[in-house]
Amino acid sequence: MESSPPRKERQANTRRWLLTAFLIYGTMVAGLLGFVAVFPEAITQETQAESGSAVAATKPPRFEAVIANWNRYRARDAQADAR
Repeated sequence: MESSPPRKERQANTRRWLLTAFLIYGTMVAGLLGFVAVFPEAITQETQAESGSAVAATKPPRFEAVIANWNRYRARDAQADAR
């Protein structure tokens, strides 16, 4: 008894896998090209610089809130330890 499938069946399986891989790759490339065609401004350097300054402007209040929360919980823990 043969442990491996016949040659034609193996060749068909290999072709099927190659076709599947090609279709997945083609879909990814087409999606990337479609994204670039629909949203060309998303890739320019100016947009990245503008969004970077917007993020920098929102960071300090967010970090201040995190620090305030941390201090509040530390104070609560210190009160619990003091009891």
